[in-house]
Amino acid sequence: MKIHLPIPPPKSKKKLLSSLRHCAGCAASTFPTSRPGAFTMVELLVTMAIIGLLAALLVPAVRGSLDKARVGQLTSNLRQVGASLLSYSVDNEGRFPLAGGFLPYVNAADPAAVVSWQQALDSYMGGDRRVFFFPNTPTVNSEVQPILNTYGFFLGARAAYIDNNNTFAAVNLYKIRAPSSYILGGEVRYSSFSAADADRDNYTSDPAFDGKTSEGESIQLLFADGSVRRYLSFDQNQITTRYDGPGLLTPEW
Repeated sequence: MKIHLPIPPPKSKKKLLSSLRHCAGCAASTFPTSRPGAFTMVELLVTMAIIGLLAALLVPAVRGSLDKARVGQLTSNLRQVGASLLSYSVDNEGRFPLAGGFLPYVNAADPAAVVSWQQALDSYMGGDRRVFFFPNTPTVNSEVQPILNTYGFFLGARAAYIDNNNTFAAVNLYKIRAPSSYILGGEVRYSSFSAADADRDNYTSDPAFDGKTSEGESIQLLFADGSVRRYLSFDQNQITTRYDGPGLLTPEW
């Protein structure tokens, strides 16, 4: 005896499609294939490569900008020193401060104190000694800390030393034949000065070019006319440390 079960009526095409969409939605929500907004490994590697490339391009540019800013600050400081030296000479019958070898800053109120050429300019520079330091010198509690070769400049006193039979003497502005060529000061590259020496000079050595670290390094020099220029080497046909230079037939050093 056969039993006949009732066959449900077929669903309409519209209901069937609706059911299939509902099942597909359930499967998608139950088994997600990816998370919206997530990085794939390839995308992450590409992003890292782009960041590395940008850093490689930007670092030299930033370093170059910092170097230019440092050079500009150094030039400004050297010009201030030059203006103070020339003002000092006007008040002292053409003589610049005397460089006396190694001299640190001392108590100027002591009548027996011998001051360095830098300290002799205090009143002409408003007491701001930071001008003598290289830019970016470390500070502690806003006070500039003297470290090796922190004092950035030397006084060009060799002309007076030669003129006075190789003894310390003050340079006389009125004896300088070519002020635009006479080295009145400049950047220190010589490494043998004491850290506390505020009286650096060029009596017996060249503190600018003797300490150059590379052929392409230029040195900023201050001249007796107040100008500041850069040189790659000491050319005695253009610049001089003597009263009667430049263009001397005998070596200046």
